[in-house]
Amino acid sequence: MSGFRGAYFYFLAVKILLIRFVKKIYCLTNYYNNTLKTKLPEQLYFYPNPFLLSSFVNQKIFTFKLSKVNINTFWQDFETKKEEENLNSFFWLNLINRKNDGVDIQQIITIWIKDNTKFKEKNLNNLQISKRILAWILNSDIILNNADKVFKQIFFNSIIMQVNHLKNNLNDENDPAKKIEIISAILLSGLVFKEYNSNFEKGIKALKHVVENFFDNNGCPINRNIYDLVQCSKFLILIKECCKDAQEQFLIF
Repeated sequence: MSGFRGAYFYFLAVKILLIRFVKKIYCLTNYYNNTLKTKLPEQLYFYPNPFLLSSFVNQKIFTFKLSKVNINTFWQDFETKKEEENLNSFFWLNLINRKNDGVDIQQIITIWIKDNTKFKEKNLNNLQISKRILAWILNSDIILNNADKVFKQIFFNSIIMQVNHLKNNLNDENDPAKKIEIISAILLSGLVFKEYNSNFEKGIKALKHVVENFFDNNGCPINRNIYDLVQCSKFLILIKECCKDAQEQFLIF
């Protein structure tokens, strides 16, 4: 009996790996990329407070000054893979002088979008995508400063395509703490783009399910992992404050 059970779990594991492999190949196709292109938002409903990301940014990692950066080689001058991942998260935007006119940042983002118009294997990591979406939306005030219509369209389209990818793959994430991070990016897109209010509703529903199953009655993760507790708390506070700001903006109108 145990032999049949072992064989069953073996073939189940092979099936799961095969499905993931096929799905990864599919995500790299032009067809999949085109399915991510949905309605283009006209504008941001409100600008979230960028300082909500402060607790996520390690200033020891991001020490460069934008004025000393060669924009044309910005996405090529990596000393390590870790450095490339850190730059691709765009969390460094929180350390940029808020008085910057945005032109240099727009050029850096434009180059990134041009090089990543189609998903590449190294950019399929859902956590990295969620970090980038949060960084872009929460720093949209400086990114869009003096931006023209063309850049805004390119920028908004890239955000929506990445969010759509996260929605397609949300259920593939089994780690509740990581899932909350991904949900926060989806939820925030629904707050700032009125055309995608459904993302907010989907995010709230998914967040409620994760919280109910991952936290006990005392508000602690059932795995008793302190790191998960701290990280989840940061994202939950970020979501709460963004929802509060969005409601205040609504009252103004």
